[in-house]
Amino acid sequence: MPTSGPINSNESDEHYQHPAVLNFSQILSSLSYALDLTSGYSMGHAQRTCLIGVRLARELQLSEQQITDLYFALLLKDSGCSSNAARMYEIFGGDDIESKRLSRVTDWNNLAECVRYVVARSLPKGSFLERAKKMVDVAAHGSGNTDELSETRCNRGAQIALSLGMGKESADCIASLEERWDGTGSPNHLSREQIPLLSRVAALAQNLEVFSCTFDRNTAYEIINKRSGRWFDPEMVRASTAFQSDSQFWDDLKSSPERALLALDCRAAVQDATDDRIDAVCNAFAEIVDAKSPFTGAHSFRVCRYSVEIAQYMNITGNRLVTLRRASLLHDIGKLGVPNTILDKPGKLEPDEWAAIKKHPYYSAQILGKIDGFSRISAIAGAHHERLDGKGYFQGLSAEQLDLDMRIVAVADVFDALSAKRPYRDAMPLERVFEIIDKDADIALDAECIHAIKAVTAPRQPNGQASLAA
Repeated sequence: MPTSGPINSNESDEHYQHPAVLNFSQILSSLSYALDLTSGYSMGHAQRTCLIGVRLARELQLSEQQITDLYFALLLKDSGCSSNAARMYEIFGGDDIESKRLSRVTDWNNLAECVRYVVARSLPKGSFLERAKKMVDVAAHGSGNTDELSETRCNRGAQIALSLGMGKESADCIASLEERWDGTGSPNHLSREQIPLLSRVAALAQNLEVFSCTFDRNTAYEIINKRSGRWFDPEMVRASTAFQSDSQFWDDLKSSPERALLALDCRAAVQDATDDRIDAVCNAFAEIVDAKSPFTGAHSFRVCRYSVEIAQYMNITGNRLVTLRRASLLHDIGKLGVPNTILDKPGKLEPDEWAAIKKHPYYSAQILGKIDGFSRISAIAGAHHERLDGKGYFQGLSAEQLDLDMRIVAVADVFDALSAKRPYRDAMPLERVFEIIDKDADIALDAECIHAIKAVTAPRQPNGQASLAA
């Protein structure tokens, strides 16, 4: 049986002191990597799009306030993508992430390209007859489905921007990101100057990034010039050609985004983060994660509640509790990279599907580890599927390597996974949940934490509800 390991609940709070000042923009920029996962883009897409957008805004001589609004809109532009993931899986019957990726390089005004996309993405693992039926259904509801998916994504993204204190200009930019100059976009089929200025800038920046990464820079410019006056505002396209030959900018975009941002002298990039803003970001990204699948709705918030209640039962307070709360809220952020074909699958997972699931704590740790001052949050979140006996994932840590904070989140996560409904079974009654958990006491899960979760989930007096306040 594994030894108890380092589980000191009285560990000094000094270990959990945060840097005096955190950079709010850097937090959002780093977390945007998680949005890239669920959107089907290559990692760093939102950050690179943001830099292209700011450079384009400089060429257009937009005001500093407009550039600030654009900057945050581009970092958050895909925050609503998880909200339509389950619906996209339902419509096409295939990998929602791959479907989104391919949709970005498909010219929807070209019938041949549209047909190729529908044929490739419609129920790819189904029989010939099943695929044929799905293709007919997709074709019959094509424009309606597109409007529905765009509206869900863009409106949700706009709401998240507002919840994080961004202005109306940023929210409106995101809400109209999928509109096109000729009125063939979605969801509201706006055209020309009906489309907000920042949305027109953002749309070109986003597609220029996608085309340049998928093909190359010159091909990207060929495509946007061909679609000028259709997809894009011709003025935006003309302005973008001013930096087509700026090799230093394009090289920095790929190898050193920080240097490219510094050269752009964008004041939005140096905003400080208050504790309230950090907490708002953690809450927002927990919502983004939970929106990915109908079976994970509010999972992050429940794990957070259980983690905090266990910690308070074990007399953990102060900065340590703040860190634990944030880590538990963000523990599943890497799950944004798992397709809904896996998350919503009602049956047993295949080996390759299980391998994809096992990558999500790695992505959580990697994404959170990019943020200065989040190293402890990254470590806790990345360890939520580790076991005391070393048989967990992704690192295979042993009891001696798993501290109390990691053990708390692991127990909270397992408790919620068992007590909540899943695509392959209904929620279990508490008696059955504890029967299963008890079998893993001090083998996979910490016995003291199991005792604590039992205590805090038992019937309590009206004044005995544990608080989430740190």
